[in-house]
Order: sequence, then structure tokens, then C-alpha cells
Amino acid sequence: MPLYDFKCEGCDHEMEKHIKLTDKEPECPVCGRSMIKLVSTTSFILKGSGWERDGYGLRSKKKGDK
Repeated sequence: MPLYDFKCEGCDHEMEKHIKLTDKEPECPVCGRSMIKLVSTTSFILKGSGWERDGYGLRSKKKGDK
């Protein structure tokens, strides 16, 4: 299950919670109002030598290439 960040619409309490995509947003443990899902950072990092510079994923066949 993914970990999501939530913020209460009433009291601005923030928390993290593991929930399924099909589950409803949780209620605030402080005031009981509904919480909204926040946009958070990801741990996905492209490492290596210049993904945008070396043309990774752009496979153009030249004459004589197999």
C-alpha cells in the first residue's frame, strides 16, 4: 500500500497514512473533519550519465545497424 500525506480541512493537522487507492480519505484524528491528500515528493531518482543528454529511449536505426 502506498504512503500518502494528508491535511485536515478544518484544523490543518497533517499526517501520513498507508491506504489503498480505493479507500476513502481518512477523518482527522483531532477534529473529525475530512482530510485532503497532499502532493508529496517521491524517492524516484534517475542516476547515471545524462539521461536527457545521451538520448536514452530514443532508438533510431541507422543503415547497417542490427
